[in-house]
Amino acid sequence: MKHLVRAVAIAAVTSFASWAVTRYFDRRAEKRRARAPRRSVETWENEGGALAPYAVHPETSQVPR
Repeated sequence: MKHLVRAVAIAAVTSFASWAVTRYFDRRAEKRRARAPRRSVETWENEGGALAPYAVHPETSQVPR
């Protein structure tokens, strides 16, 4: 019985240590990735929404007279 309890205790400690080391390295990798700045994409859509790149007259429902 003592051998079984000892084996279960060793398995639990080993499992916890493995989980802790994996979590530590994952967090370090996330921090490293978070520091890298993203390249911004510049398009005409960034200026005030989805506006046309040239001047467009607003359409109205009125007929010109």
